[in-house]
Amino acid sequence: MFASALLQYSSSDRAFSSNLRFRWEYRPGSELFVVYTDDFNTEELRPDVSSLRNRALVIKFNRLFRL
Repeated sequence: MFASALLQYSSSDRAFSSNLRFRWEYRPGSELFVVYTDDFNTEELRPDVSSLRNRALVIKFNRLFRL
């Protein structure tokens, strides 16, 4: 198992982004990945305007078949 996280702030765009990744090799050559990412605009923090620019959750499952 492996987990990693990347948090970034861009002062030129005034944006905050995060990327979280989880990897599990449940048998040799076969893996499960779960990745979450989002991106926020921190310039305008008004309640009537959404600051979310992007959000995604990706799940990837692969299995090695040996003959």
